[in-house]
Formats: sequence, C-alpha cells, structure tokens
Amino acid sequence: MKRRIILIGTAAIAAAVTLAAGPDAAAAQDHVIMSNDNNAVGLKGKTFEYLREEIASRLGDAVNIELHHSGALFDQETQIQGLQLGSADLIAPTSGHYAPIAPNVNALSLPFLLSSPDEIQEAMDDPIIREAIFADMEAQNVVPVAVWMNGPRDLAYTGSDAILRPADMSGEKIRVQSIPVDIAAMEALGANVVSMSWSEVPTAMQQGVIDAVEPTPNALVGAGLYEMIDQVTEIGYYYSFYIVGANKMWWDGLPEETRTGLEEALTAATEWNWENSQAENTAAYDTVRGAGVEIHALSDEERVQWVEAVQPVWQEFGAEAIGAEAMDRLREIGGTENEAG
Repeated sequence: MKRRIILIGTAAIAAAVTLAAGPDAAAAQDHVIMSNDNNAVGLKGKTFEYLREEIASRLGDAVNIELHHSGALFDQETQIQGLQLGSADLIAPTSGHYAPIAPNVNALSLPFLLSSPDEIQEAMDDPIIREAIFADMEAQNVVPVAVWMNGPRDLAYTGSDAILRPADMSGEKIRVQSIPVDIAAMEALGANVVSMSWSEVPTAMQQGVIDAVEPTPNALVGAGLYEMIDQVTEIGYYYSFYIVGANKMWWDGLPEETRTGLEEALTAATEWNWENSQAENTAAYDTVRGAGVEIHALSDEERVQWVEAVQPVWQEFGAEAIGAEAMDRLREIGGTENEAG
C-alpha cells in the first residue's frame, strides 16, 4: 500500500502568516488541539491516540497537546466550523463532512466507485482531481494533511428478509451521515433516509426510529450495534476514509521544527492506521458472526444491479460537479470505465 501524507504550504507563506498574527502567535502555535467526533475505542480513536503519543515523543514539552474524543469539543456537525475558527487545530471527519465548504469532495465517495485504500490514495494524489476538489477547502482555511482509512460501508439491519438487490431497500429506514452524496445514494436505492449524528444511532435503533445502518465493520462493533441487528450484507458501497484537516493559518504559521515534528507524527499515525484498518474490520466481522448475525455477500450479478441503480448519483455528484475530465480519472482509478453509465 502507498502511504503518504499530503503536505501543503511554503516557508514564505508560513513566515507571512506568523508576522501577521502578531506577538501572541508563538504561544498559540505551542498548542495542538485535536477533536475526534467518534469514541476513543474505535479505529479512528485509536489512531488519534497513536498520533498523540507520536507528537509527544517528537516534540515533548514544546507543545501542549489536547485530544477530545466522542464529540466532547465538536461533534460531526460543528467540527468543520470549529476548525476554521481555530478552536481546534486538527480534525479527521469522514471525507464527505467537508462538503459544506468543498462540495466536490462528494465525488470521492461516489457509491461503488473507489473501493480500496490504494484507489483512494491515488485519487487524492491525482493533480486533476485535487484541483477539482480541494481548492475550495483551502480557500476556507482548511488544509488536508493526511488520509486515514476506515473501511467498507456495508448494510446492517433488522428483520428476517435479506437485502441482496436494490429493490430490497424499498421502505428501509436507514441512518446515513448528513452528507449529500450518502443521502442521495440511499434515496436512489429506494430507502427512507434518516440523517443523524453517529452518537444518536444506538438509541434510534433500540427505539425503532431506524431499522438499518450502513457503517464500517469496526464502527458497527465499536458502537455495540451488532447486538441490535439480525443481518449484514457486504455491499461495500464505498470505502470510507477520513481526511485529516488542519486549520490552514495555524498549520502554515507553525515554526519549522514544530511542523516537521507534526509531519513525522502524522506519517507514523497514518502508517499505523493503514496497517491496522483491515485487521480491525476483519476482527469486527468475526465478532458479528460470533453473535449469531448472518452475513451475506453479493454475487457479481447482484452487484451490477446496485451499480446501475446509483448512476444518477454518479452523474449529479460526479460529472456534473467536477467535470468530465476529473470524473474520467476517478472511473479509471476505480476500474469502472466499462461499467454502467
């Protein structure tokens, strides 16, 4: 697997920002405030903890590290604004949560397109795709500094009938993130979409507000949802990943030695995340099976039906949003040049 960190900014910009910030800037740069919208025991929480340890080992007393888990500082809905305003320095939302400030980021999680960490990293590195997607983000004082993996998003649900074809989704009350492309994908499949924060999901499932979710295996187990469902279908409708975002003014204004230490720590944490994500998800499904939950796999014929059903989503959030050239690159990277659409 290719593992590399996305580093943006020049010494000239850093110097200019530091001068503009005034005499209090150095004190502010001694703080690294990290906000995790998820719990501390899941894959992302563990990656944040690893990052904290790596920063401390490299920079020691030179920085004051704060790490807030479980949305204690900012939740899924408020963390982008908190980062922009400088109340947090580093966050790691699911990629689509950046859509309010960079709408074209939706294209990176088009259903049934990019299906592996390597494909995601290749797309993130591609200059045509980067220009189409990330220019808006940087203009909004947010810079991507790393890519962490989460896992394939599958269907987990209650009831005795297996979901194997798009038609089986009709009427399912499914929770999705407040991300336009996720909502559009499930609506295209005929589901009744309920958008809510992840922290609200267990209660909603227990109360029957929802009867299906589409998380990664590690999130399914981390939230204890595997004890509330009857079946899982491994549709892998997209490979979920996190974009580690930094407040751009803070990042560019860091002293060179501090930023170098952070870059090294992020590289180490990213490598740890990539190496452990697959193992975490495999172990999670072992737990799910052990709880007596039936897990289904799609046949090739069934998968084609899902791909065909989401073609309007590819058009709206792909070609129409980022342009034909960038969309062609995504299809090439995802190996879908000859599929529907």
